[in-house]
Amino acid sequence: MTSTVSAFLDDIDTREGLNEARLRLERLGEESACPTLVALAAELEARQASTPVDARWRLHALSDHLEEVLARGQDVDSALALLEVARQPRAARFQGRHSAARREQDLAALLATHRSASSFVELMSHRQGPEDLLELFACGVQEYVMRGADLSSAPGVQELQAELTRRGHPLAALPPRRNRWESTLGRLLGADDVASAADSLAELRAAKSREDDDDEYTTPNVRLVTHDEPVPPGFAAVVEGRGEEGPPTEVDQRVLRLRPALPKAPADTVTSLLVDLDLPLLKDATAVVCERARLADVAEALYALAVSGARGWRGALGAAYGRLALWRTLEGLGGLPASWAGDALEKRWGACTWYQFNVPEGVGVVCLRPGGTSLALLAVRDTPENSGG
Repeated sequence: MTSTVSAFLDDIDTREGLNEARLRLERLGEESACPTLVALAAELEARQASTPVDARWRLHALSDHLEEVLARGQDVDSALALLEVARQPRAARFQGRHSAARREQDLAALLATHRSASSFVELMSHRQGPEDLLELFACGVQEYVMRGADLSSAPGVQELQAELTRRGHPLAALPPRRNRWESTLGRLLGADDVASAADSLAELRAAKSREDDDDEYTTPNVRLVTHDEPVPPGFAAVVEGRGEEGPPTEVDQRVLRLRPALPKAPADTVTSLLVDLDLPLLKDATAVVCERARLADVAEALYALAVSGARGWRGALGAAYGRLALWRTLEGLGGLPASWAGDALEKRWGACTWYQFNVPEGVGVVCLRPGGTSLALLAVRDTPENSGG
């Protein structure tokens, strides 16, 4: 097989040769020639050291395509072959500066894009011990959850969650099912489902009911005094971790003590406050526009920052760590203590009053915390220079 594999890669120096190699990968996938594809993946890695740096992109392109071919296959053998490829040592990462953990995150996204949740759960029974591809499966659970799967009772998932907790893995804090206010976030990953539409409608009706109650409240015409408080860690988690490949980002984050307290406040009151704060990121806005928002709307805007950026750039956080960043940012905005036990998050965030405001080329969110004694805001803008888009 070695000579066959080597011959396969001998003529990829031209565009025509590279295209032919891609077609041959497709044919091997259709023939379920999984051992050959696994061997090809190893040979692609082996050749990187002897390939000029400016030509390695061809090997990278074939690696990407080979993994996609295996992910698209609907049989168990192709999925198991993809796991074998994931286990292969990588001296020269096919993604350059990206780490081995990041590679497992990408493969988890690839599986979730092309395969069903049930097939992923079946793959969990093929793990070779508690450390085997831990990052791939930890991220895989969240990839499927964010696309609408409820894996809370799936075989192997509880065991995996226990292992993540034992190791202090950051994703252990996330439940293996979506909350109602997260039900539309799968659209940002290219997925949509009936459950998300139903949950979104229910959330919209509940929010409308709350707004009707709030309409009865009018804010007295008083002078509002604000005092800056420390910004908690992780407040801007949705734009952290993008690395060198992300666009330059401007962030304005504030926590304000309010006097007098505003248990409820119409959008006009918050708009006036934003104008008085004279935020740098609003300098280019023709007018400051602030509106009441549902928690689901705020979550979607913040999650989009994590996975796509304000200008549509494909972020470095991915679905799993994007969700973790979303929760950490909401935690900071809502002023919740560090514990995420039980339903404390749901109750706290549900008791907050949420707003969104316009930021040129960006996103603005305001959280009026329960009791109205404090308010938190986050404004983010991806600057135009080198931002992709």
